Amino acid sequence: SGHFIHSRQPQGLLCLQKRLYFNLSVLEEGERLTMAQLEIKFSHNSYHASSQGQVFELRLYQTFQMSLREMPSHEHSRKLLVEQSFAQLHKSLLFNVSEVAKDWRTYSRNLGLILEISVSSGDGVTALMSEGLQNLCASINSFLDTSLLVVTLSQQQCKASRRRRSAHYLPVTPSNLCKPRRLYISFSDVGWENWIIAPQGYMANYCLGECPFPLTAELNSTNHAILQTMVHSLDPEGTPQPCCVPV
Repeated sequence: SGHFIHSRQPQGLLCLQKRLYFNLSVLEEGERLTMAQLEIKFSHNSYHASSQGQVFELRLYQTFQMSLREMPSHEHSRKLLVEQSFAQLHKSLLFNVSEVAKDWRTYSRNLGLILEISVSSGDGVTALMSEGLQNLCASINSFLDTSLLVVTLSQQQCKASRRRRSAHYLPVTPSNLCKPRRLYISFSDVGWENWIIAPQGYMANYCLGECPFPLTAELNSTNHAILQTMVHSLDPEGTPQPCCVPV
C-alpha cells in the first residue's frame, strides 16, 4: 500500500535514483502470487565507507509512467511505498511489496519501482560541502544490490490447502512478537565448574514469541524462515513456525 505525494526535493544530497524492474512473466497464469519481498542489500565495501553522524534516507515508489528521458516525478505518476531513514549501510533491508506485484499481474502493466537514496551529515547544508560525503554518494550504486523473492501457489496447492487456511489465528501484537529473552547459564548449576575455570557462566538467551505471516523487515528474517512461515500458514499442524536465533 502507499499514498500519492507531491514531488519535492529529498533532504540532503541525492545519491541514487534508480528504476528497479523485475520480470514476473515467467509465472504461469494459474499460479497464485502470495508474497513478494524486495531485498535491498549493501555489500561489505560500504561498511567502512560510511561515517558517524550521517543519515541516509531511502524512498521507494511504485511508478505508473515510463519516461525515457528522466524518472517520473509528477504526483500522479508515482506512489510512495516506503520512506525510511537509517545511519549505516551495512545491512540488508526487506520490504513487503506483495500488493504491488499483484497489481503488476492483474493489470499486465509492470513499470517497476523507483528507488531513491539521499544522504546528509545531520547538520543541514554542510552535508553538501563534505567531500567525503560526496565521494560516498557517488559510489553508492556500486555496492548496492536488489532482488525480489516471490512465493506462489499452484491451483492444486490452493485447492488442497483451502480448508487449512480457514483456521483462526490469535492477533499478533508488538508485545508478543518473536524476540530474544534473557537466560543466564551458570556452569556450576550444570556441573561444569570443574573443567571450565573462567568465565563462571554466560548469557545464552532463548527465543519466545510469534512469527506472523508475512514476516516484517524488523524481524530480519532469512529466506528459509520466510518459506517456512509460508508453509506453516498452509499447514499449521504439519509445519511449525520458525523462530529467531538468540544473539
